[in-house]
Amino acid sequence: MLTENLAAYTVAVAILTLIPGADTMLVLRNALTRGRLAGVATAFGIGCGLFVQATLSGLGLATIVVRAAELYHTVKLAGALYLIGLGVWTIMTTWRQRAAPEFHLPTGQERHAFIEGVLSNVLNPKVAVFYLAFLPQFIDPRDPILTTALALTTIHFALSVLWFSTLTVVVAGVSGWLRQAAVRRRLNYATGAVLAVLGMRMAVES
Repeated sequence: MLTENLAAYTVAVAILTLIPGADTMLVLRNALTRGRLAGVATAFGIGCGLFVQATLSGLGLATIVVRAAELYHTVKLAGALYLIGLGVWTIMTTWRQRAAPEFHLPTGQERHAFIEGVLSNVLNPKVAVFYLAFLPQFIDPRDPILTTALALTTIHFALSVLWFSTLTVVVAGVSGWLRQAAVRRRLNYATGAVLAVLGMRMAVES
């Protein structure tokens, strides 16, 4: 791969990573409700989800998902319901805990946060479409497709983990203010609502 192409790819995925979306809201949600380690675990889960999508694209399976309308919409609906479920669960949990005078971060939930991060990408058909349409532009036909796709995804993985971990550190840096019950509830309501809205938008988009 030419250096110019590699630079262009890096800039493109960096911009994609910085654009706020479901992944951003999921990281903020877990960092706020579960703590710094959970936020970082979510970031790594999101990055690992990219490798799943890249592998499927490299093997040609993503083509089946994209071209088979019924399968595509099934995956899209699953992803939408997943986001809506996360959002509603966040709102309901916050409502049930509204009378708590203090906020104590739960521990030992990093594994759940990691799995949520993975599912956030694996159940998003738009990521499959992106990798299927975008990656081939930077892969020489003479190169091994799957190996090259995974190598390129490593860059996206590194940028994603770096960015989302930075968000987690920022949230942790103002944790004293965020742990105020009123502030925490408002943030949880906001992140839950955004996740639910993103899920509903995914469900209705053609």
